[in-house]
Amino acid sequence: MSKPKLFAIGNRVAYSAAFLKSTGQRTGWAPFARGTVTGTEPFGNRVLVSIKWDDVPEIKTVLDANLTLVGRIGIDAALA
Repeated sequence: MSKPKLFAIGNRVAYSAAFLKSTGQRTGWAPFARGTVTGTEPFGNRVLVSIKWDDVPEIKTVLDANLTLVGRIGIDAALA
């Protein structure tokens, strides 16, 4: 298992290419979703990240392994 990614409040995030690929989400909302981290909390040996998505009114939580920083989208896609 990989070590948890570190996300801080205020980071801009997106779903990771590996997560999108593994769930078959090549079109629709998820590949284009962008949001801002509003908080984090431990979840076993992972971290749940609270996100205010740009186009969604309520805050959602996502497992850290399924996210990437917006600035790393291209790098992570090449590795997926």
